[in-house]
Amino acid sequence: MSKLSHLRDDLFDRPDDDDDVPAPSGVADALAGACLGAALPADLRRRIRRGDTVAVVVQVPGADWCDPIARALRKDPHQLVCLPRDGSSRRDHDPAHGNDGVAADLAGGRSVVGVSQDPQRFLPSALLSAADARVTVMAPGAAILRRLMRKFARGKADVPDDIALGLSFAEIVCAFRPGAAARDVVANLMRAADAKKAATVSAIGDADDIPPIDCLPADLRRLAQDIASGVADYRAGRIRWRDVRTPGVLLAGPPGAGKTTFAASLARAMDVPLIVDSCGRMFARGGDAGHLGTIARAMQDICDAARSAAVAAGACVLCIDEFEAACPDRASMDRRGRDFWTPIVTLVLTLLEDHAGVIVVAASNFADAVDAAAVRPGRLTRIDVAPPGADTLARILHWRLGDALSGVSDADLVATIRLAGPGATPAHAAHWARDVLHAARAARRDAGLDDLLRVVAPPDHRSPADRRVAAVHEAGHCVAYLDAGLTIASTSIVARGDAGGETRAAGRRPEFPTRADLDAGVALLLAGRAAEEVVLGAASTGAVVDLAMATRALADGHGAHGLGDTLRHRPDPAGSLAFDHGLRAAVEADLARLHARAKDLMRQRRADVERIADALLDRRFLTGDDVAALLATPPVRSGGPKDGAKNAKPGPKVRGPNIRGRNS
Repeated sequence: MSKLSHLRDDLFDRPDDDDDVPAPSGVADALAGACLGAALPADLRRRIRRGDTVAVVVQVPGADWCDPIARALRKDPHQLVCLPRDGSSRRDHDPAHGNDGVAADLAGGRSVVGVSQDPQRFLPSALLSAADARVTVMAPGAAILRRLMRKFARGKADVPDDIALGLSFAEIVCAFRPGAAARDVVANLMRAADAKKAATVSAIGDADDIPPIDCLPADLRRLAQDIASGVADYRAGRIRWRDVRTPGVLLAGPPGAGKTTFAASLARAMDVPLIVDSCGRMFARGGDAGHLGTIARAMQDICDAARSAAVAAGACVLCIDEFEAACPDRASMDRRGRDFWTPIVTLVLTLLEDHAGVIVVAASNFADAVDAAAVRPGRLTRIDVAPPGADTLARILHWRLGDALSGVSDADLVATIRLAGPGATPAHAAHWARDVLHAARAARRDAGLDDLLRVVAPPDHRSPADRRVAAVHEAGHCVAYLDAGLTIASTSIVARGDAGGETRAAGRRPEFPTRADLDAGVALLLAGRAAEEVVLGAASTGAVVDLAMATRALADGHGAHGLGDTLRHRPDPAGSLAFDHGLRAAVEADLARLHARAKDLMRQRRADVERIADALLDRRFLTGDDVAALLATPPVRSGGPKDGAKNAKPGPKVRGPNIRGRNS
């Protein structure tokens, strides 16, 4: 019997409801034939059986499906031409290659079938245009697997419907061993699936450690709900994929802010598969970090897996971490770097445009280093992720700790978390939860608020005089911000690294500052040092960061922006201070003048400075509302200065606040 008649008898002459597996040479051929048979519509089978000339595009779940499906399709070469293309050849597997051959074969009465995991990228463009039918081969379901087990395994076993979801062709075939029982095949498939699932969540921890979307910050929670609503409409057939809002996002933010956790929570909320990978792991798997094809192949494979999972489940979340390494900004490269990276960037951009059913969540700590083409309309929408507020962190702690702090009120929990400052992230919250539970286990008692307080804001071992300096310094910044019409976000004397405290304010920054704006900003920077001199009688070394920022701002204003006595531009005004005596004198004069202005304000509002400082010494952290309420309350006269340190003069070991006050 010829190959052609054998193929017709086995594949195209079977009744549509046939439950028998053909007798191919092995498991691989049987698997490919069964999956292809399940995918081919009855009318297409009849056309092929009659010998009609047809053009067919077959999309398979992954690259390693191409050759097995092609073997199942291949007839007598004079009757049917099969083109399997998996992207392994950059020259041959290109839409511009092979179009003449497709035209000649169809004109000569030979059917042409193209097989690829990504037809748009790899199959001849002429075949795509001329296709009479497009067929999608799915990973085997329970029915196909049971049919294979009747042929290649002993006994019977219960087979879950989605057991092979996300597995490659080779991984499915590997589950069938000579002489194995059906239950052994199922166990092998489940073990492979579990290993794959473990790999996909390795970036965020255990699969059971994924928080619900209620634990996300408000902006990310709204984004997740918006995406989930659109995907639900898409899966129900009410809208097309292109009508889904934000199907691809680039989450930009600091480490630990919850970018990959967002992807996991989103997948959990929608009950769809999650695939997580990063550029670093792609290179590591390839074993040759210097080879361009390593990441190209890995990127293609991960997108193939996501598309396959989306076809099987209706949708899928693909999270690509360290995205700046996979799609670096070509505009910032030299010619050699641009020549090297352009092919991979082009590949990534192409993949971002063809992901029906796949929600792409790219994450980056350095989003400004991502190529601009990745965030143009139609690809990824950039979302800046800031550290969440205390309320969100409290929800995360409640979820992680369960009933461990059930006796603590929400108000006390939020107040304690605020001691961590505005830079605390969900990663910090996870760390706090582990430490709190560990402390309780070690002491063989229930966890309490004191355990959380010790990890969120460790005890302050500075002397009373040093704490007073930090409090007065931050209070001076608070008063200056309020006097300038800004809103206090928070102020704290909790020591963090080299910083002894921090004050943050909110307000609109001028897009094009004038000289008056420059003077006002510098006066704000100098307010902490001015408060120390007015209230404590001497300045400390804690204003070093403030002085550096003020000096640079004035140098730039005079030397680069023409806001001084000269219009001459200097490329590096701050560096010019070392040898430009005129610029140095102008900056020094302005520093003295604006410092005197800040001291005048501190003298006028000394009572407010001391009230805020006293509250900071007592509570260590104040919100903007706390400061406003404090200043709105009539002062209570005390018998003398707090801590006996009103005139304290700290020694050189005082690191001080190193203020990072921000007008954001």
